Amino acid sequence: MKKIALIPVDARPVTYDLPINLAKLAKWEVLAPEKEDLGYLKTPANFDRLFSWMEKMAKEVEGFVISMDMLLYGGLVPSRINTDSDQVIAERLQRLLSLKESYPALSLMVFSSTMRLSNSYVNEEEKDYWSEYGKEIWKYSYYTHKYLKYGLSTDQKIVEEMKQIIPEDILLDYEETRKRHFTFNQSFVQYVENGVFDLLVFPQDDTSAYGLNIQEQEYLHKMVRNRQLFDDVLIYPGADEVASVLMARMIYSLEGEEIPRFYPVYSGVKGSLSYARYEDRPLQESVKGQIHALGGHTVEGLEDAHILLGVNVPGEAQGDHALQEDLNRVNTQDRNVSEWIRKLRYYHTKGFPIAIADVAYANGADQVMVPELLSDFQPNQLAAYAAWNTAGNTIGTVVAHASLYYLAKKKGEFLEEHHEIEIMLRFLDDYLYQSIVRQEVRQVIDEQKEGKKLLALVQNTFREKGQHFIKETGSSVEIANIYLPWNRTFEIGMILK
Repeated sequence: MKKIALIPVDARPVTYDLPINLAKLAKWEVLAPEKEDLGYLKTPANFDRLFSWMEKMAKEVEGFVISMDMLLYGGLVPSRINTDSDQVIAERLQRLLSLKESYPALSLMVFSSTMRLSNSYVNEEEKDYWSEYGKEIWKYSYYTHKYLKYGLSTDQKIVEEMKQIIPEDILLDYEETRKRHFTFNQSFVQYVENGVFDLLVFPQDDTSAYGLNIQEQEYLHKMVRNRQLFDDVLIYPGADEVASVLMARMIYSLEGEEIPRFYPVYSGVKGSLSYARYEDRPLQESVKGQIHALGGHTVEGLEDAHILLGVNVPGEAQGDHALQEDLNRVNTQDRNVSEWIRKLRYYHTKGFPIAIADVAYANGADQVMVPELLSDFQPNQLAAYAAWNTAGNTIGTVVAHASLYYLAKKKGEFLEEHHEIEIMLRFLDDYLYQSIVRQEVRQVIDEQKEGKKLLALVQNTFREKGQHFIKETGSSVEIANIYLPWNRTFEIGMILK
């Protein structure tokens, strides 16, 4: 079996297992380090084992998909809190460059986040001082950038107010952490220019219209334009889905196959132009960004399309299942889900693969749309489905899955049972767990105080509903295991057979 190596951003199911399992659709094996070597939440990876594994794998694989956040800082969360010196980080980068020198034919596709800004007082994935000054740091960042762009005195006043509230040493530490991360990100562009990296992605992790992260993005865009690296350095909203998209792109590149073309069909015009939560652009542009990252593009007519991408959008504004916000702004008269599903069914009868990106909500699926969809389609009749976390996470997953589904069908190597497992996993996780079970669990337990009871409650609540859902859809999968990767309700892990 053909092999690719993956250095994921961490060891959660969506960042580790998902790209590995999707690759199997196209009969490629994706190898990754042991999960225990990749750290845990704020605990960084074991760098010695990580590099030893890479040096061993370089002899066996055709290419690497690499998270630079993992390779240099020990993971996505550690990249925000890491205190290693510039010299130590530079030495880790040099080990990667030396590996490429030893194996010059090795394909390298890498990604490094533009460090996010969380507008909250939750420090679970941030530096400890976020619990006291998180929202103030966010406001400082947002209005600093906005003031520099437009010079409004009202914005400057807010910046000065935040400087008075945030202790000087904390603000300095935050700015120095950002500066170091950004300096290394800039340096990666030269390695694309001189051919060391085949592709470089700067995903914008949890972003908004303004902020120091957007200021960095604007500078990176300028670097790309000046060097004319338009197809080789990509910048767009995302994070956890990037490994899956780049893995699919690398498979197409190594196979020498043409990337499929996508025709998007939206459930509402207004919603398609709305801004998703945690992103800085309309949903239509997020769709283009993920397809562009795959190496493809959308088309204006079905006669040029290989895959029909059904995008379920909110009526007025995207809701959020995790935060329980704006839930009443999704199912409005600004969209027509029934007509949209009827259209998808029609194109399905014409032989088009139908892939569904369900982005009406962040952090879960549309409980109005999914039952109606499943009354017209069995899950395994779809080329892909997803509805998890941010719009970028969902769209990227669907684009990667659908493209590999298309490739397997095209080559006559389609694995029906494996596809059914992957698509049922998304319905069970994104629809059943994130949209329904997670809220039920959170209503009866304080996960901070009753962590030991948490897993048992999740398992008991989810297993019963999961088995009922599987029976209703007529699927033949079974739930073999349910676990909590980071011992919290935000994400779930499960194994299907």
